[in-house]
Amino acid sequence: MAVNCRNVSVSPLVAVLVVFFGTGSWVAINGLWVELPLLVKLGIPEGYQLASYLTIIIQLANIGPVLFVILSYATPKHIRLEVPAIYLVVTIGITACTLLIFFWDGTTYWDVVNDYRSTALLILAFFLAIVDCTSSVAFTPFMSRFMNLYVTWYFVGEGFSALLPSLVALGQGVGGEEGCRANFTYERYINGTKNNCTDWITDAKSERFPPEDFFIFLTAMMSSCGLAFILLNYLPLSKRERIPQECDGPLEGVEQIPSVSSSQESYTMIRNGYGATAEPDDADKDIPVESLTQKNAIYLFVILGWVSGLSNGVLPSIQSYSCGAYGLDTYLLAATFGNIANPIACFLVFLWPQKSKTLVTTTAILGTLFGSFCMTTAVLSPSPPLQFKLAGDIIIVACWVCVTAFFTYTKATIGWILRNANGSRSLLIWFGAVTQIGSLIGALIMFPLVNTYNLFEGYYADPCDDKVDCIPA
Repeated sequence: MAVNCRNVSVSPLVAVLVVFFGTGSWVAINGLWVELPLLVKLGIPEGYQLASYLTIIIQLANIGPVLFVILSYATPKHIRLEVPAIYLVVTIGITACTLLIFFWDGTTYWDVVNDYRSTALLILAFFLAIVDCTSSVAFTPFMSRFMNLYVTWYFVGEGFSALLPSLVALGQGVGGEEGCRANFTYERYINGTKNNCTDWITDAKSERFPPEDFFIFLTAMMSSCGLAFILLNYLPLSKRERIPQECDGPLEGVEQIPSVSSSQESYTMIRNGYGATAEPDDADKDIPVESLTQKNAIYLFVILGWVSGLSNGVLPSIQSYSCGAYGLDTYLLAATFGNIANPIACFLVFLWPQKSKTLVTTTAILGTLFGSFCMTTAVLSPSPPLQFKLAGDIIIVACWVCVTAFFTYTKATIGWILRNANGSRSLLIWFGAVTQIGSLIGALIMFPLVNTYNLFEGYYADPCDDKVDCIPA
């Protein structure tokens, strides 16, 4: 049967399936991250330290993609592991999200810290982190089976994995600021004098829906990802959209679309880095290749390590302290808008890629400056500057959005530069390694500072502190 290798167009149904498939890539961890403000408000045992726990958990979960890469190199080339790997990680993701619905608030006593900890939440977060980290190296190889036109739709789905949970978290809210109300009044004699006394209690305003409903949403998203993958794997219409083996040259309409390997650095690779091992395909041959001196490569890797350490390790560990003192609503806005800024910055590089090392340096410096302010507010917690003022809320949210945007843009631009240099495959492998090493070092530095040495103090205000309990009758 003759295969039509020209006039390739996108099937709307397959494009929708690809978007749902891509949405499941990082939706679980992104969802947990934007849910942190509410979990802190509801009195989870870790409190403000929960962010540092989640940061170190994500770094440890990179054992998943490491094992995938090792197994991929160890198996014969004709055996492709991405399909069984996707079945496994999606099943784990659905199961973990389902268990969170029932056990997110389960605690046990930890002798090592002499306190209670959210054991179920932390364990399930670890499995979800493995799912999302492994998706970076398993999902994109599977997408390489399809026409490169669908790669753009896959990255649209990855963008939705940050956008959708952020919008749901904004709709959920954290319940607003707590108030104080009189519970009951009574008479009491103090030093022989009759006093009228009031028992004050905190009047907590509830969120619009509980965490259980939010985790149901995450379960539904992971389930839709799994269903989309099954349909992409077995639906006859989906199979017709795969790259025909009989076509020798690039397909018409495909050569102008970045391939999986060239698009990887624009979003997924900045999350994990291991996806950079993909071989260039025919669509990449039209990309001009430039020479990159060893000095310039080292310079870019130093910036990459610095930016990765700050954005993936240091700053996420203290975001709760930096924003919490301005109010949990402000913390929620900073977490969600920062989550949204990540894919936007990636798509800017995807649409208008730049290769200027000066631009890389500038954005890295700007991100560091904004990050320094965020660190300052965390150090000064529970009394940061402009506390209880609208200007302070706006500034801290804007700073966290700028930190995410500038650092994400820096990493994606470095990836683009390396992708278009001679020896890009080895350079991108180093991209992944440096990203992970920097992130791990940042997380390992901050975890003991936050949890062992308690260098940061959370803001726990009691609205009833200024109330007078008893007054003379």
